[in-house]
Amino acid sequence: MVLDLKKLFRGDGVEESAACELDFSGVELGGAKPFCAPVKVQARMRSFAGSVDFRAQVAYTLSMPCDRCAEMVVRDYEKSFVHTLVRETQNEEDDRLILVPEERLDLDGLILEDVLLDLPGQFLCREDCKGLCPRCGKNWNEGLCACGAPAADPRLEVLRQLLEKE
Repeated sequence: MVLDLKKLFRGDGVEESAACELDFSGVELGGAKPFCAPVKVQARMRSFAGSVDFRAQVAYTLSMPCDRCAEMVVRDYEKSFVHTLVRETQNEEDDRLILVPEERLDLDGLILEDVLLDLPGQFLCREDCKGLCPRCGKNWNEGLCACGAPAADPRLEVLRQLLEKE
């Protein structure tokens, strides 16, 4: 979706809003397509001093495999993003400003970038996920396997003992 910002850049104190659903179902992350539903966007824009204050409320659902046990993790997220849009800038390297020289904003690209940069570093089914047995592949969250836990590195034995005390 492309937003025409001409009216906003031409006046001061002009306000506009937009609501839409964006389809990111074709986006691939690590071999998975995490966006299982449309991304809902509520955007407010206000012009001031030759620039546009852009604020977006974004709601989306992600479906990704757990990084430890490979079980599917489905989570809902609601995030807010704020940007300042300008037609021109003296400093091209200023990350706080979004350059829109033709007064048209690619909303899909901006929201996708915001969401991807805001994703967690790891997708876990739960914080204390135990992962999979490296020998047989059993999910340790469901119980120990017949082959037993692998022998720990003896250098880490002291740390294991500390964890058991807690």
